[in-house]
Amino acid sequence: MRQIAENILKERKSKVLYAVIHQFIKTGKPVGSSVLENEYDFDLSPATLRSLMAELEKDGYLTHPHTSAGRIPTDTGYRAYVNSIIELQKVAVEEEEKIKKEYEKKTKEIETLLSQTSRILSGLSHYTGFVVAPKAENNEIRNIELIQISKEQVLVVLLTKTGTVKNKLVNISIDIDDLEDLKKFLNKKLRGISLTQASKRIIGEIQHYESKQKNMMEFAGCICSVIDSIQDDIYMDGTSNVLSIPDFKDWESARYLMQLNEDRDRLKQIIGRDLNSKIQVKIGEEQKDLSVITTSYSYGNKVIGVLGIIGPKRMEYDRMISLVNSVSKIVNGYLLQIGDQDNDE
Repeated sequence: MRQIAENILKERKSKVLYAVIHQFIKTGKPVGSSVLENEYDFDLSPATLRSLMAELEKDGYLTHPHTSAGRIPTDTGYRAYVNSIIELQKVAVEEEEKIKKEYEKKTKEIETLLSQTSRILSGLSHYTGFVVAPKAENNEIRNIELIQISKEQVLVVLLTKTGTVKNKLVNISIDIDDLEDLKKFLNKKLRGISLTQASKRIIGEIQHYESKQKNMMEFAGCICSVIDSIQDDIYMDGTSNVLSIPDFKDWESARYLMQLNEDRDRLKQIIGRDLNSKIQVKIGEEQKDLSVITTSYSYGNKVIGVLGIIGPKRMEYDRMISLVNSVSKIVNGYLLQIGDQDNDE
């Protein structure tokens, strides 16, 4: 019996695996050797196709439902498929232009940009789109404004270097001259440091600030709450899209995704916050029958946050990876524009 070279066998198995996954993604039905024979140009006999599929099942890349002779991909199979396309796929020019048109309305506030991005990811993927706001340690304070609204009220406005703006109305009685001195003091001490550092230092700095105001420490706590409100915001859109996906007809995955929409801490754990890597794909396992595709976005040369989509395991990984990559590049460009506009001011 003629032996087949190992590299040829490996190539054949890869092609059969990718064809099975592609066909399953397209139809949602288990794939048999006859389907591959009719739909794909393999130039292999039906017996050879069956043998290769059996080996792929033995290797853990395919499995088959008890009620069908056809095969479906396992998480390991999906992983091999994703790894093969992750470096090769590039978004089509027309797709990228379509995404850019969604960003035609420019904004100076990063919250609006990130919220809009989650909607765009959801709308173009038909799954759930999300964006995690810049991590506190990667987001620096640009300016703190203290605006006296009345004798008993001060508006605290915090602006970060990435364009995030947060404000809070605080009940405090303070002379307007003291308020101006405090604003200058805080900007001198906190401008240019990260939100994490600022949140730790604010109480200590105000303790050293010479003032006759007895309620200054309470005011410091209010400023801390403004700083803390910026940390780890998640913008999420399209959770209801799962209701129209056939894969979720048993409702278990749908319920799980709905729970993630409510429990943002669990969502953060699944998304992960590894800002040193590019595209990441998590398939099944702890995420039930969900897959999560993420990538980072940057402000200049500094990686500051994460965005991506959540959908079924049976998705067009090549297109979804391209979509997430392309949106990330466009967000990077808009963040630079926001920064340039702020610098001009």
